[in-house]
Amino acid sequence: MTTSALEPIVVPREHVNDDSVFLTEWAAADGTRVEAGTVVCSIETSKAIVEIEAPTAGFVRHRAKAGDEVPIGGVLGFIAPTADAALPDGAPAAPATQQAAADVGQISAKARQKMAELGLDPALFAGRSNVREKDVLEMAAARHAVAGAADDPRGPYRMEPLSAIQRRTARVMEQSVASIPSSYLERTIDLGAIRERAKAIAEESKGVVTELDLIVVGIAQACRQLPRFNAHVTEGYQLQMFEQVNVGVAMDLDGELYVPILKNAAEKTPAAIAKELRSLLYLTQRRRLDAAHLTGGTITVTSMVGRGIQRFIPIPYPQQAAIIGLADPPASAPRSTALSIVFDHRVANGSEAARFLGLVEELARG
Repeated sequence: MTTSALEPIVVPREHVNDDSVFLTEWAAADGTRVEAGTVVCSIETSKAIVEIEAPTAGFVRHRAKAGDEVPIGGVLGFIAPTADAALPDGAPAAPATQQAAADVGQISAKARQKMAELGLDPALFAGRSNVREKDVLEMAAARHAVAGAADDPRGPYRMEPLSAIQRRTARVMEQSVASIPSSYLERTIDLGAIRERAKAIAEESKGVVTELDLIVVGIAQACRQLPRFNAHVTEGYQLQMFEQVNVGVAMDLDGELYVPILKNAAEKTPAAIAKELRSLLYLTQRRRLDAAHLTGGTITVTSMVGRGIQRFIPIPYPQQAAIIGLADPPASAPRSTALSIVFDHRVANGSEAARFLGLVEELARG
C-alpha cells in the first residue's frame, strides 16, 4: 500500500495571527471510518477552539496526539483508504490508541489532553477502569510533591502547567514585545461625561450601555480620521492599512485572555455596538466563541474599570498598530480617569498618538 491515496488533515491557514496551534482532542478514534465533513478533531488557537472536519470520506489515521503543538499548515493526521494504510515517515504505523487500550480502561478526552499537557504517560494509569481529568491532576501533584530544596536553592516547589490558551497568549505576547517598537502615552479624560452619554443612550435604546462601549465607538471613529492607527507594518516595511475597523475587546475568563472582535465597528451605532459587545461577553463567559468571533482584529482595547487600577501599560497585539487602555478612576476623582495608548512608533510619532487619544475621548463623549 502506497501513501499516495492519503488525504492529509491539515491545520487551516485562516489563523493568520498564529504560527502554530495545539491539538486538543481527536473526536474520531484512529482507524475509524468517517464521511466527508465529519468533525474529526479540534484545535486550540490563541483565540478559540476550532473543529476540524474530514476533507473526504475514509479512515482516520492520527499523526499528532492530543496536546501536540502543530504549525499552521502542518499535518494533524490523514484520511486513508483503509484502517491500516501505511503512513508517511514520522507517523505512527498502527493506531495510536491500541496500546493504551490494552493497559488502561476508559480515558476521557479531557484526561488525555491533560496527560499531554503535563507530559504524563498513559501507562501510569494501567489497571484503572476509568481515568478522568481529576485523576490526571492528582497523579501530577503526587509526582511533583517530593520536589525538595536540593533541586532549587529557593526551596520546595511544585510545577503548574499553563493551559493551552495561556501558552498561546504567552507566545503572542513574546512575539509582540520582540517585533513592535512601542511607545506609551496617557491622557486624563472626563469619564463622567462619557458615562452620562452612555446613560442617555441606554434609556433611549432600552439596553445596557457602558463607558467601554463608547470608548470602542471613539476608537472606531478615530481610526476613520487617523487611519494609520488601523494598520500595521509588514515584514517588507510597508504599511498595510485596513479599510474596515475591527476592534478587539480584551476579556479575561478564569485567568485566560480572550479578545473577541467587533467587526466593522466604525459603521455601527453606539447602541448596536453595546448590544454586540453584550453578546460577545455572553459567549466568552460560556466559552462558546469560535474563530469567526476571534479573528480579524485591527486594533484592540482593554479596560481595568472596576479593578482599582489607575495606571497600566497594555501590550499591543501582533500585526496591529495600537492598543488602548481604559483605567479605573480614582476614588478621589471619580469623573476622571486615564486613557492610554501603546503604539507602534514606526507607524506614528508621539504627537499623532496624542491627537488620536484626544479624538477617542471627543468621539466617545459625542
